[in-house]
Amino acid sequence: MKIKLTDVVSDTYTNTAGYTLYAVLKSALAGGNQISLSFSGASAPSSSFLNSSFGNLIEEMGLDNFLSLVKPSEVTHTQASMLKHYIQGFRSGANA
Repeated sequence: MKIKLTDVVSDTYTNTAGYTLYAVLKSALAGGNQISLSFSGASAPSSSFLNSSFGNLIEEMGLDNFLSLVKPSEVTHTQASMLKHYIQGFRSGANA
């Protein structure tokens, strides 16, 4: 299943937008779907946005499950760098 971030939220820097994405992803994952999450046209995500979206899901389902089911796509270098930094924070035991 492909989800385009800009179809779900209008920004990638607030907790509110992050929680909106969290709800959409959680619903899609409950249906047993693997998700390709397109970052095309979106700005680089803030830590607040990632904490409220990816962070909540990672805490609920575990990092390995999250990474196997949610696949970022169409990411810019800056977006990829932010996502990598965030995931590394979880790997090291610190919420980014």
